[in-house]
Amino acid sequence: MLQFEVNKIMFKKLRKFYKNNRIYCILMIISILCILVMGVSVVVYFFNQMFTDSYGSRLENIEKYDLGNSLTDLENFYKSQEGVMEVSVRLQGKIIYLDVKVAETMKNEQIQTIATTSLDNISEANRGFYDIQFMFTREGLNPYLGAKNSGNTVIVWTNYTYDIETTTEQTKK
Repeated sequence: MLQFEVNKIMFKKLRKFYKNNRIYCILMIISILCILVMGVSVVVYFFNQMFTDSYGSRLENIEKYDLGNSLTDLENFYKSQEGVMEVSVRLQGKIIYLDVKVAETMKNEQIQTIATTSLDNISEANRGFYDIQFMFTREGLNPYLGAKNSGNTVIVWTNYTYDIETTTEQTKK
């Protein structure tokens, strides 16, 4: 009985407090609900991140596209080319990276020809699945960069390097 009286008194005090501070109580309830929703969202987000692949779904079915000896064939192809000094071929995820150091006398057209010809060392199916990044470096010039997207058949080239003295003389005339 004593417990019932205590509960009744506490209920009356809470009801009186609620009547006097109705707006604050409603705002407090809303803020507590918002904090709970944000907390649950953060926990769900981080647990979901723990169980997903860092590459997402981009690497699905990669086992169907085995490169086999294609990377070593590609490296040997570049080593056999005239003017090529060093070659590094690596596979990271779904991208094949080719870092090639060439002689400074090699022209952009020669580089493009070698890169296009080197694609024959990779099977047609693998060329349609893997992206390929080319980086040709020459002493004293900016890197000559190229990229072949898996959905495209051509290499897109960027960072064209020009002979600074020649272009400067031509603009003076």
